[in-house]
Amino acid sequence: MNRQSITPFFFFLENLAAGVWVGALLTFGMAVAAPVFRSLPSVTQAGGITAHILQRINVIEASAAACMVVAAVVFLAQKNQRTPIRVGKTILTLLMAVTLFYYGITIMEHLEHLRTVEIRDFDQFTEVTRTARDEFDRLHKLYTRLAQANLFMGVGFLLLSAFEKK
Repeated sequence: MNRQSITPFFFFLENLAAGVWVGALLTFGMAVAAPVFRSLPSVTQAGGITAHILQRINVIEASAAACMVVAAVVFLAQKNQRTPIRVGKTILTLLMAVTLFYYGITIMEHLEHLRTVEIRDFDQFTEVTRTARDEFDRLHKLYTRLAQANLFMGVGFLLLSAFEKK
């Protein structure tokens, strides 16, 4: 790949990755989670299905993060590309990646443990599982807030790209 095609290629790659990431988060939130929980009679079953889908969404997000980080490194390695917008996009990329790995690994593993080992049946509330359910609810809210933060940062990244000189 020659020098003249490197910049447009990586600009395309990082914006494609950001668009896929934002799209994956929006799709899961609007087109998957809510309809699954509304249409299935069992919360336990709906949770199992959405957890499985969410694990795949996290893989899509991680792939997008990797593409964006590689592009950021390529751009920062070129002295003429180190603009304030580029630095801002790099900071957003790193914040998004760190946030993803926190909610996609740490929080997700704990949620899965609570869901499959400690609670198992969300359709039957018992005092025995109250503590685990409270912890699950707290972590689920945190996971949701962090995913929303990544959604907004991803949109911000795309907006910065719109104003970047190519």
